[in-house]
Amino acid sequence: MGEYYGKYIITSSDLLADPERLFMDHEENIYEPVSLFQSRFKEAHSKNVSDFFDDLFQKSGVDAAKNADTVTQIDAKQKEIDTEDKKRKSKRKLKGFCIFLIVVFGAAIVVSALSLYDPTLFSIPWPSLYFILLIIGSVLGIVGLGLIIGLNLQKAIKILEKTLAKLNKDKQDLLNIAWKQMEPLNSLFDWGMTQALVQKTIPLVHMDPYFDNQRFEFLRYKYGLADNSALGRSVTYVQSGEIAGNPFLLARVLDHWMGTKTYDGSLTITWTTTTYVNGHWETENHTQTLHASVTKPFPFYQGKTYVIYGNEAAPDLSFSREPSGANKMNEREIAHFVDQKAKKIEKMAQKSVTNGGSFTALGEQEFDALFGAVDRDNEVQFRLLFTPLAQRELLTIIKDKVVGFGDDFSFQKQKGLNYVSPAHMQNQDLSGDPSYFASFSLAYSRQAFNDYNNGYFKAFYFAMAPLLAIPIYQQQKPHEFIYRNVYRSNVSCYEHEYLANQLPIDKFKNPISVTTNILKTQVLASSGSADTVQVTAHGFQGINHIDYVSVYGGDGFYHSVPVPWVEYSPVSKVTPMVIGSSELINRANIAGHKDWQSFLNGASQAAIFRQGILAFVSMQAWDETALSKISEVIK
Repeated sequence: MGEYYGKYIITSSDLLADPERLFMDHEENIYEPVSLFQSRFKEAHSKNVSDFFDDLFQKSGVDAAKNADTVTQIDAKQKEIDTEDKKRKSKRKLKGFCIFLIVVFGAAIVVSALSLYDPTLFSIPWPSLYFILLIIGSVLGIVGLGLIIGLNLQKAIKILEKTLAKLNKDKQDLLNIAWKQMEPLNSLFDWGMTQALVQKTIPLVHMDPYFDNQRFEFLRYKYGLADNSALGRSVTYVQSGEIAGNPFLLARVLDHWMGTKTYDGSLTITWTTTTYVNGHWETENHTQTLHASVTKPFPFYQGKTYVIYGNEAAPDLSFSREPSGANKMNEREIAHFVDQKAKKIEKMAQKSVTNGGSFTALGEQEFDALFGAVDRDNEVQFRLLFTPLAQRELLTIIKDKVVGFGDDFSFQKQKGLNYVSPAHMQNQDLSGDPSYFASFSLAYSRQAFNDYNNGYFKAFYFAMAPLLAIPIYQQQKPHEFIYRNVYRSNVSCYEHEYLANQLPIDKFKNPISVTTNILKTQVLASSGSADTVQVTAHGFQGINHIDYVSVYGGDGFYHSVPVPWVEYSPVSKVTPMVIGSSELINRANIAGHKDWQSFLNGASQAAIFRQGILAFVSMQAWDETALSKISEVIK
């Protein structure tokens, strides 16, 4: 069964297919990414997204007029609620003020009574009559305020609360109607739509439904991509695909390392000194706050998002570059920056020649200075990669202040792999979660769908732009790669970690862990289209300690200053997780399938669905025999 994507019926496997068949478009190389985004892709994608939503809307059969009327009633009801709530708050404030006055009057009665009993107690030079009158006035005030609260304010507040309760119920009833009206459309939102729309706009880019082992093996054995064995890193998102046949990953990882943290403590001491002044002894009190600190091991975590792109062009070349900040400079500042950097590069080239090295400066000083890959190790292949066209377009990206994000990207090439990490992608939501678009309001749903997908496209496009600006990367097609017939698992280790990180962390982490957890996976068994993996959550428990540091005080003595700190001790927990892959797995199919629900209720503690992927936390590890039953279900 396929998913409805606009006016096209698309299965998950179709996302790997030729976009010409899917969308009747043709692949076209992108050598000028900035100008093409501005002149064509931005508007084209906006239209594709809008048309896509309109097609979903038409298929859903949602009555736009009825929904708009219901939403209008909801808004009107909310205004009534806000008005009545404002009145209630006003009455409550007045009630609070009256209670405050009652307390003041009560205090006045107490003070007056005590002053009458013992005139020296408060030293208030009033006649007794004043205190008697104050007591009488305070009593009358308390009685009057009590009557105002009991007969007016409290009654008014109760009436307003009943009114608000009814208004809120009426609003909820309207919300239920609106959600029911929108249910046919909300059920059509599914995973993979955002990626399918990128393909629609740019057929050159192919998106995988998920990162399978064939794609992983291609990247690993042909280009040198590492597996997920590094214990200090966990994959929290991954999207695989290809550009002109060359594989790429859009990945987000969580890195962990042990550093140190300085803890501070303090202790206040007091002492007295006595001195003989002008014929008599004077005593002086002194106070001093002593400070101390200790440095202890501390676990640190940081997320990073980057594009990994495999290409056979310039296979022996490695280099790195960091953002120059040119997009934040004016022309004069850029010229000064280039002049200073060019002088340094020229000195580096002269030194390299003297020492028998191969580093030479480029003829285009501006590119050499702003791109700044001065650690390149193969001049011939560097120039093969960065032709005059590539240099020009990369400079356009770097200096851009309007269209994209400017020079916000680092770029490392390690032989056959390219790593691009743009700052604008670090906090960009990449999931395309269907729940973002589901709403009781058709207008809101449309706006959310358009905003998210247009924002995703721009962020993704300019993450790829530094690679697209290099023409040979689109011209170079990979040589044939021989795949194995049998793999240890269906889904790649990167995808395993990504899926584990999407499930509730409480299902994996050790209960005594107080820190972020790094999830690592290991395949236990695989059968058909299902895998069972072992998820190990690595975290730390916190053990409180106090160190006492000796500090010399102004009183001439050493004092032990307490410094509280936390010892972070590693803890872990192992949990089995089952992953099934099939084009039949989608949100609509599983949600409406009783057998699926019955199976999951009996087998899992938590489950997630993606386009073509089911993953759930299992009660126990599954062997190949058990997995084969899942494979039968998800065929």
